[in-house]
Parts: sequence; structure tokens; C-alpha cells
Amino acid sequence: VTSQLMKAFTVGLPGEAARGANTRTVYVDGAWDMFHAGHIALLRQARALGDRLVVGVHSDEVVNRHRGLNYPIMAMNERVLSVLGCRFVDDVLLNAPWDVTEEMIATLRISAVARGKIRDGGDRFLEKDPHAVPQALGIHAELDSESALTLQEISERLRDRREEVERRHAEKARKESERYRQKHGLT
Repeated sequence: VTSQLMKAFTVGLPGEAARGANTRTVYVDGAWDMFHAGHIALLRQARALGDRLVVGVHSDEVVNRHRGLNYPIMAMNERVLSVLGCRFVDDVLLNAPWDVTEEMIATLRISAVARGKIRDGGDRFLEKDPHAVPQALGIHAELDSESALTLQEISERLRDRREEVERRHAEKARKESERYRQKHGLT
């Protein structure tokens, strides 16, 4: 029922009726964990390559298998909602496969497959590059990353600022408690 409602809803969206054989569909995949400015810049660049941007979101299991270290931080539904909230995205492929295949390219009518040069998790392609097929077909675009921001950097910032934030919260709680006691004559 949900898929039927979604299909009925998307029929009325701008651009859906105009989608035809000449539409240039761009595909970009990823985990999209802790959705950040670097992700938005990449999606903007990818969208500029065509008429329509389809974003693949890898499942929690796939992300964990390839990144390890208890990633992803956000659950898939949270990551999908973050991607859907980006104005450059036209559609989302849930549980996107790790490897982009010829069948997938044909089925989704993909004209270009893009990815950024800076990626969370680096180049940890265990056996092969998951974009080997689009590269061989000549439809792959490696985009310059406008932002060097990565999930690793966000994690480090959080760790570095944790003590400072905890100290500020403790001081705030102490002051609020003191004001409460003064207000109610408890001191």
C-alpha cells in the first residue's frame, strides 16, 4: 500500500511528467552518514551533470561491511530522509547495491554515474572498484570535492569538543539549580 501511495504522489510532482527517453539521469551512491555540507556540494555537482539525480543509499549492513568501526552512525531511514531533504535530489534508491552493474544502469536508464574524489571511508574497495562497470562504459564522472569535510573529521570534532561541552552543561546546570534555590528561598 505504501509503495502505491508513493507512486500516486510522485505522479503529480514537477518533472515526473516531463521525464522521457531524452532525460539524462545521473546516479550517485553512498552511505550519506551524518549528512553534511560536503554531501550537499557533491549532490549539487552531480545534479548539474544531467536532468535528474537518483541517489543510492546503501543499507546499514553494506555500510558496516565496507567501513566497519560500527558505521553507519545514523540508521538507514535517517540517512534516507536527509538525502530526500536535499533539493538537488530527484529520487532515492533504497538498499542500493555496492556494485553498479550494467543491468542496474539499463533498468534505471542511467546516463552518468558520479562520485566525489574525497569519500568517507577512503578507497577501501576490497576486491574491486564498485564503479568499475560505469568506468568501462565511459559514463563515470569523478567530481572534485568542494569540501574536505568527512565523517571522520566530524567524529574528531565531536570527540575534541566533548569535554568542553560537558563542562559548560555542568556549569549551566549548577547556575540553574542555584537560581531555582534562590527563587524559592531554599538557600
